[in-house]
Amino acid sequence: MKWLKYILLGFHLTISNIDKVESQLQETQNNALKPLSEIMPSSTNTHKILVVGSTGATGKHVVQMLLDRGDTEVVAIARSQDKLMGLLQNSKRRSIKNLTVKEAGIGNMTVDELKTLTEGCTAVVSCLGHNLTFKGMFREGLFVSETVKKLTASMPKGCRFVMMGTDAVAYPDGSDPKRTRFERGILRLMRWLLPPVKDNELSAEHLFKAAKANPDCYEWVAVRPGDLLEIEEEAGCPVQNDYIIYEHTFGGLFGDNDIARSQVGHFLAELAIMDSGAFQKSYNHKMPVIYQKKAAADINIGSDETLISTHE
Repeated sequence: MKWLKYILLGFHLTISNIDKVESQLQETQNNALKPLSEIMPSSTNTHKILVVGSTGATGKHVVQMLLDRGDTEVVAIARSQDKLMGLLQNSKRRSIKNLTVKEAGIGNMTVDELKTLTEGCTAVVSCLGHNLTFKGMFREGLFVSETVKKLTASMPKGCRFVMMGTDAVAYPDGSDPKRTRFERGILRLMRWLLPPVKDNELSAEHLFKAAKANPDCYEWVAVRPGDLLEIEEEAGCPVQNDYIIYEHTFGGLFGDNDIARSQVGHFLAELAIMDSGAFQKSYNHKMPVIYQKKAAADINIGSDETLISTHE
């Protein structure tokens, strides 16, 4: 009967090996469903950044790029967490490591509520803008500038404010090149008819007044993109980072200079995590303009329009 004992022992070992293999396979499959950052040992976060306007066409790029760094904790304010998660990579997951979503309407939040969210933040990035609908253009009032005031009042000491604007907004100190009489007339009409135009200008004026009243106030920068290209870009898409950053506008108000939203998002994310020394040297309390290189190269740039840096 010894032969029967060996047969039974061999059968038991086979079953045990099968169970072990199935267990290893299940573990592999579970890991395959997790972000790489959850499988690999986590590193210490060096940045904590609040992003508002996170579900917008530019904000989603900022959130994704900051998360992709792996060393940045992101707090995003969004009316719908499901919408934000659907815009990001790994959209099938209900959560992403290093991302916290606060479901709320930013316009309804108080300064005290924002102080809770900005606690420990090294930067706040605002990608707020008006939707191109009747409600967005005429019923939301001056919500961007009002929110900028609340955000800057809620930031902890040492926190940086990074804002997305538009190159239609001139430097409040009048240092931008003078536009043509026709363009100035168009802007005056738009300012009178379209609240978002005035709203963007008031946002920039608030930041300038803060710096004028106290040169040592919080770090801030207001990025002014050219004409935003209406193209489909998913969060996490490859970014052509050959854009150019200028201190002042140049070219016509419409059509001379354009930029992709992913490129704007890339620049905003870089400003949010930039070393303070480099930020102070080139961008603090300024309103840099971002244009695509191919567009900028076709225009004769005057000597008074300072090139800050290139990104190649």
